[in-house]
Amino acid sequence: MTTGLFGPHPLTKKGIDDAVEKGGIGAYALGSKSQEGGLIVERVGRSDFDLNNRLHDYEGQYTHFKYAFYPTKKAAYEKECELYHDFSPRDNILHPDRPTGTDYTCPRNCGY
Repeated sequence: MTTGLFGPHPLTKKGIDDAVEKGGIGAYALGSKSQEGGLIVERVGRSDFDLNNRLHDYEGQYTHFKYAFYPTKKAAYEKECELYHDFSPRDNILHPDRPTGTDYTCPRNCGY
């Protein structure tokens, strides 16, 4: 199964800044690089405002990341939900929250 995201990239200040433009709505997957060169997904998430800034919050907690920008908060939320359901990441205890002030529902019809 693939994430459909770009990467993996090193989850370092330089790795983030070289790969991800500042600003922008996006979804991400965090974890460690597999022997095959993919990403072992340990956490998924999104940013509704500045993906670059959000990724910096995780420096030192994981070694690599994958990401993609999306045109709307709804699209990023739906991608985050898909990643959550597809990978069941160990560090995501709860289903992703919908963006503040919205009534978006999970595309998997799981009740969220």
